[in-house]
Amino acid sequence: MKSALRALTGGFLLLSTAAGSAAETASLRALGSAFAGVYEKVVPSVVVLEVSRLDDGGGGEAFSWQFLFRDEDAPRGPQPRESEGSGFVIREDGYILTNAHVIEGADPEKGVVARRQDGSRLPLKVVGVDDKTDLAVLKADASGLPAIEWGDSDTVRVGEFVCGIGAPFELDFTLTAGVISAKGRSNLTSTVYEDYLQTDTAINPGNSGGPLCDLDGRVIGVNTLINGLSRGLSFAIPSRLARAVSDELIANGRVVRPWLGIRIETLSDEPGLQRMFGLDRGVVVRTIEPGAPASQSKLRPADVVVAVDGETVASARELQQAILRKKVGQTVALKVWRTGAGGGGFTTVDVTTAELPQNPRLAALAAPRGRAPSGEGESDLPLGMEVEDLSEEVARALGVESGGVIVTNVEETGEAATAGVQRRDVITAIGSVTVPDKAAFDKALAEWPAGEPAVLHVERDGKKTYAILKR
Repeated sequence: MKSALRALTGGFLLLSTAAGSAAETASLRALGSAFAGVYEKVVPSVVVLEVSRLDDGGGGEAFSWQFLFRDEDAPRGPQPRESEGSGFVIREDGYILTNAHVIEGADPEKGVVARRQDGSRLPLKVVGVDDKTDLAVLKADASGLPAIEWGDSDTVRVGEFVCGIGAPFELDFTLTAGVISAKGRSNLTSTVYEDYLQTDTAINPGNSGGPLCDLDGRVIGVNTLINGLSRGLSFAIPSRLARAVSDELIANGRVVRPWLGIRIETLSDEPGLQRMFGLDRGVVVRTIEPGAPASQSKLRPADVVVAVDGETVASARELQQAILRKKVGQTVALKVWRTGAGGGGFTTVDVTTAELPQNPRLAALAAPRGRAPSGEGESDLPLGMEVEDLSEEVARALGVESGGVIVTNVEETGEAATAGVQRRDVITAIGSVTVPDKAAFDKALAEWPAGEPAVLHVERDGKKTYAILKR
């Protein structure tokens, strides 16, 4: 088999010219027969989506051969444009799954039409769109349609053969083949929830929204993303995620997700933080959004989350995925490492999730931007900043309820500026020691162990964050 199979690149089998044994030939024929079986089983469920949109000619899934020979005298500005993408039937009563970007900007009057392999055309209406996963569900007024069989993307292995079916470059119902190249790919786009399967199966414009199948003809992914043309890098949304999102879109028209309201970063991405916290793995709470569930709990900026309900989390993505598996309104136990004078320790913080809002980046509180108050209590500090007691009036203006000291001046080259402290920041605690006024602040800072970084807990524009002050 190895002598007959030289390489698998871009979905094409390159065979040696040397004559193989009968067994090798039979193996290759069996593989080809498996690919043909996938096509015959799945293609009746695949549809080509015709999308009418008013567009300026850029973006979209359309590929026009005429683009290479553009008529310079053609009219400019928004013009009617037809584009094609792919999709597949997930329920016999007419529900079809595709990518959200395939139908983005569709003309509401002309809408979207599904064209089947037998030539029949089905007008579609949009059931729901989830931009965070780039998935959309459409509905045809039909029954008895051949629905796909879902596969398990969690159990598919790197190296297994897979097939993609779609309409690349407007070449309808095309099958390509390759292997699973990797799993769990993320940080590829601005999409929030990424967990892509990577494949070298040839995926091109027009394939988006089509199925990625195993050799049993079960759908294990939704073809979504390419990294340029002819580079052998394609990505698919795993079936586990696609199935859950499509079920919720059908049931509710939208996806309801749990939310803690924190901004996080992977500890291992910041070697300096690893040394400071004395931990190798975990997720640092960078900011807590005002009014978010976390703001109603005892969670604090600079806490390092290492487990969720006993499940270890070592990266921001793992923490995000762990929370997404919870329900809205569910209380989760976060195991965190919290720094303090002379070291730190583990503690457990309970946070009750809420529904993720449409705009999770809540607007900062509108506080006056005039000169910060000053008074007789102001004093020069060797740390490059000046603080004073926080008056009730200023606290109300800044939306601060917990008390603290306000930073009235920051020297450009001082330790405070290096730590990211800003004028008008309200410092509420140093490590685990609360500082309700300047006297408490000065005392806590004086008693902090020499040479040990101090974690300043800060409220800034209604958000809770932190700064690490190196002394």
